[in-house]
This record gives sequence, structure tokens and C-alpha cells, in this order.
Amino acid sequence: MEDLPEALLTEILNRITRTSDLNSLSLVSRQLYKIEGSQRGAIHVGSGLCTAAKALTSLCARFPNLRKVEIDYSGWIPGPGKQLDNKGLLVFSSHCSSLIDLTLSFCSCIDDSGLGCLANCKRLVSLMLNSTPQITSIGLFSVAVGCTSLSALHLIDCEKIDSVEWLEYLGRDGSLEEFVVKNCKRINHHDFLKFGPGWMKLQKFEFERKRGKYDSLIAVGVLTAWIYMIFVVRV
Repeated sequence: MEDLPEALLTEILNRITRTSDLNSLSLVSRQLYKIEGSQRGAIHVGSGLCTAAKALTSLCARFPNLRKVEIDYSGWIPGPGKQLDNKGLLVFSSHCSSLIDLTLSFCSCIDDSGLGCLANCKRLVSLMLNSTPQITSIGLFSVAVGCTSLSALHLIDCEKIDSVEWLEYLGRDGSLEEFVVKNCKRINHHDFLKFGPGWMKLQKFEFERKRGKYDSLIAVGVLTAWIYMIFVVRV
């Protein structure tokens, strides 16, 4: 197989979709190992991720063209191992120059300083924060300013994020096309009025919040105001 042209080997690897098959095939030879690593565009890692800076740097060197990274610590139990922290996120943001899609789920060791490292990811298009308890509006504002290509933002169960400068900035910039907010208790329906001109480009919007009957009636009124405002401006 090593006698085959690299372009043909690359084409063969591109037709294999199962990660387990790719991992097995990469062990056949050094050439396949190198080609498969350069072609891998997405990885999903969790509790098995070694958080030492040297190990993370090696991982990024193994997959230099990553475009989608999902880090998920759901079900993680504190023990000898450590979660990905701010230094680890800095390694990813510094070495994954092609990164366009990032998901952080249940990452309790990443705070605003770590999230601020994503300002290096100028190509980042989509960011999902799911149950990231240490991240506040300060870190999110750093992303809003630094990630100029951001067009999709998902915030789910983020307890400390409220609505201040980051929402106004994203609305004024008008780059978001997809915006999802679910169960973020410090963000309410009134806050989205700060999004302003951002509604003009938005193609998808979802907002869910645990609320009582009275809050539901208010939400209907605010939503009606949004629809009216968007309709008037577009006409």
C-alpha cells in the first residue's frame, strides 16, 4: 500500500467515515498515519483527554487541520484525572488555526481568561457553551470582539452569563445568523431588545427559560414587539 500515490491514499481515507476504522487504518504504516492525521477535520474528546500541555500540543500536531472540536465532560467524576483548563484551551486556540466549530460541554475548569483565548481563532464560526459554570459575560464579550467570523452562538445552562455589553456588541455588529439561549437564568426575554440591528440578519433564534405563568405572558408581549420591529424595519 505504501507504493500507492499519496493523492490516491488521501482519496481512500476521505471515503472512510467511521472514526474507529480511521484509527485502525492509521496504524498500518507511518505514511497512512501522517495522511490520516492531516485529513482529520473533527474530534470529540472527553474524560479521557490528557490535559498536560505537552500532550495537548502533540494532539494538535497529530491533527493540524482540525475544523471542529467537541470537548464533553458530561458524566465526569472528580478523581486523579483533570479536566481541560484555561492553559489547555490556549493550546487548542494557538495550534488549531483552521478551527471553525467549537463545543465546550460541562467544562468546569474553564473560566473567562480561558475563553478569552478564543480571540486567537479568527476563523471560528460556531461556538456552543453547554453547562460551563465559570464563564461569565466578560469572557463572552472577549469572544464577541475577537471572533469576527462568529455566526452561530449557543448558550445552554450557563448560570453566570447575563446580558450586558456582549449582547449589544453582537447585535451592533450584526454577524449572528443562529442564536440559541436555553436555561440561562440570568438572561430574560427583555434583554434581547438590546440585540437591536442584529435581528435583521438572524435566521434562527431559540430561547427557552424555566418560568412561571406570569413570565410566559410577558414573553408573548415581548416577542410580539420583536416581530413588529423587524417587520417595520425590513419593509
